[in-house]
Amino acid sequence: MDLHVELQHYRNDVLELTQREAALRLNISQGALSNYETGARDIPYKMLLTFKEVYKIPTHEMNRIMYGEESDSLGQSHDPMILRETFEDEETKEILKTLQEHPKFKRTLSSLSYFTEKRKEKFFAHVNHFYQTMKGW
Repeated sequence: MDLHVELQHYRNDVLELTQREAALRLNISQGALSNYETGARDIPYKMLLTFKEVYKIPTHEMNRIMYGEESDSLGQSHDPMILRETFEDEETKEILKTLQEHPKFKRTLSSLSYFTEKRKEKFFAHVNHFYQTMKGW
């Protein structure tokens, strides 16, 4: 399978990210990601490193994607469920790190557990709106 097809497969089937969400994480436009994934544009080496970092692609999996190499090492799998769990574990670590670095934010989120469901929904709607507004800056 071609590199661009493999990366698209990894985004879709392993990480279950939309193209829009992946583009935001990669800090590129959705059009640029589309061009990479369709093969309309070559993927520079530096961008491949960004894919590996942002998608949390294990080295053995990146070798398989780039070169078709299968790992002979025990415990190294390219099963989508295992790779998705690894990705989610890494995301959780980053979230916990952020909460540790920002105790006021952590306290704010902790206080949400005492909100009614309706109040939580309203809070999350406001936070999402704020995020959507700020991400373009």
